Amino acid sequence: MSTLTLKSRANGRLTPTLFLFTGLALLCGCHALTPEQRMDAWIDSGGKSSPTFLSAEEIKQLEARRYISTLSTTLADRTFRANGEGTQGSVKLRMKLNRQGDVLLCEVLPTDGDTPTDFARIVSDMCWSGVWDAIPEGLQKPADGSLEIVAPLTTVGAAPLTPEYHLRLQRSASASRFFWDNVVAKHAPNAFGTARFDVAADAQGKVLRCGVTLERNAFRPEYFHPDPELQKALATQCAQLDLRQMPGFRLGEDGLAKRAVFVDYLPWKHHVGQYQSSVATDKAPSR
Repeated sequence: MSTLTLKSRANGRLTPTLFLFTGLALLCGCHALTPEQRMDAWIDSGGKSSPTFLSAEEIKQLEARRYISTLSTTLADRTFRANGEGTQGSVKLRMKLNRQGDVLLCEVLPTDGDTPTDFARIVSDMCWSGVWDAIPEGLQKPADGSLEIVAPLTTVGAAPLTPEYHLRLQRSASASRFFWDNVVAKHAPNAFGTARFDVAADAQGKVLRCGVTLERNAFRPEYFHPDPELQKALATQCAQLDLRQMPGFRLGEDGLAKRAVFVDYLPWKHHVGQYQSSVATDKAPSR
């Protein structure tokens, strides 16, 4: 089992511990880099530098470290985006993936008595909303190829003024969650894909038009199947929305609220919103 630890800085943002240490090898001034330092340099470059003179075993270790690095950073980033209210808390996330990177298990336990349920729910929902690349061989459990991760997640201190870029990301995440809760989740598609909603509403929030497009999920493009019935059902549900309830609702110069909203759907995403009552299983999702 691989354990990754995420800590927070004083500004309330979640920061993966791993990223506090990568790059130190580049500052040492050494000319002969160890395999460990070459791995760090390759990870820091995003895979752009060439990991020369590495053995097959070292390459496996490198792939494993990069996978955990990407996973830990993504977990922290998604939690930050979903936590628009700046809720403070500390939890331990236990997550299990199968060899394909499908989510089998998400368990969230508060690590102190002051952690609000809302923060634990955010972390749980973020976990069940994820989809990952196939697990590198070096991280796979011999028995079944799975990977189990235990990740402490903590936010402390007052959140700073958030840059506009991050506010836009948080607004997009909130709009996506609104459409998941009020449209896509009602049809619980047992499939991989992304629903795009191009919607326009008047000042009262009445939907005037809503175009729905089903697209491939970037992590599982080979499992996408066009579904005209689902597309039609989502468009019908969308037309019934009161868009004033959507976070970030605002009118343009033409007096209309227009948004393009993207919502991923996954076989295990029905667990979202069920933090207190969901019971995870190790059964892999159907294809």
